[in-house]
Amino acid sequence: MLRGLYVHIPFCPQICPYCAFASLRGRDHLHRPYMVALRRELERWATVRPSAPLDTVFIGGGTPTQIAPALLAELLEAVDGVLGVGEGTEITVEANPGTVDQSAFAALRAAGCTRLSLGVQSFDDGALKRLGRVHSAADAERAFAGARQAGFENVSIDLIFSVPGVGQDAWRGSVDRAISLEPEHVSAYALTIEEGTTFADRQRDGRLKPLGEDEDAAQYEWTRHRLIEAGFEQYEVSNFARSGRRSRHNWSYWTGVEYLGIGLSAHSYLGGERFWNTREIETYIDRLEAGQSPIDGSERVDEQTARRERYWLGLRTSQGAALQGEEGARLASSTRFGQLVDAGYLSLGREYLTLGEGGWSLADLLAVEVTNILEGAPLTRLATSQENEMNVC
Repeated sequence: MLRGLYVHIPFCPQICPYCAFASLRGRDHLHRPYMVALRRELERWATVRPSAPLDTVFIGGGTPTQIAPALLAELLEAVDGVLGVGEGTEITVEANPGTVDQSAFAALRAAGCTRLSLGVQSFDDGALKRLGRVHSAADAERAFAGARQAGFENVSIDLIFSVPGVGQDAWRGSVDRAISLEPEHVSAYALTIEEGTTFADRQRDGRLKPLGEDEDAAQYEWTRHRLIEAGFEQYEVSNFARSGRRSRHNWSYWTGVEYLGIGLSAHSYLGGERFWNTREIETYIDRLEAGQSPIDGSERVDEQTARRERYWLGLRTSQGAALQGEEGARLASSTRFGQLVDAGYLSLGREYLTLGEGGWSLADLLAVEVTNILEGAPLTRLATSQENEMNVC
């Protein structure tokens, strides 16, 4: 059953060197035509209206706050009219601290947004410059204060670690500063260098050297322990929340709930099928104006893929991966699996396979290892690493 809606807003004040999302700079003249196209796409999905209001709406980007709040308010009215929004619907909007002020936050709150995700990334100006951000640490603090003044009682702060050239003290200071602001949620992501980004180009020509695995793992472990110590629950590899303040929208992704995505490059998962929209904005707008679908591709999620995704996503969470059929018994009978349990990386329960205390930084590799055991496939590099005391991140 459809529970969540993702809306992609691709416009940005500038493209960050690490960003691989569908983002556009200098196309402000397309704001209104794009929002019209979004409403047209929404109307194409009127037949899948859920029996109850949506549980979550997430407006991401890009930089949604690059769009006038009045346009976002019109969009949310359309969402309510087509799919249904209730008093309990979690409505999140991403915000760049350099593109909003207290009045914009107040307008977003009045439009119905209940949760704010601030893309702070760092409270260190040197790190922000390296990441290509348009805001300063002071801007981020002002934005957080403005959000509170506007009535947002559920605010998340995004941070990025493992940034080349940024020392441990700067990173730890950012985490401590985030904690001191008392947000309800913190997301802490390792910098990843993806193809098609400026950072990838710099890495190729030797101008950027990523952190080594050991240093990356050390920053991650320090971060998770610091946030847990500060009273946050780690409910996913990169996500930490106060009690009752998990991101319900993102939780639906990790637990296999169906969702609809609209907008440029947006992905959806409905009826066992995954599909995605075009990444070209003119194509997106033109197709919808002509009454055509913006979908560019799709795939049916087969049994093997579904199992692998169930473990890959589930093992990233505190709940763990749901066991089906004889999977628990098969894992329990595996010598290799027993080694992973004995090493403190995994814990096997009656209904779920969960990470052990030592498994959080290895979640993705462990998911591959577990599915390989279940499928009788060759072991991964994690198995080889165990011979070297499993010193892998």
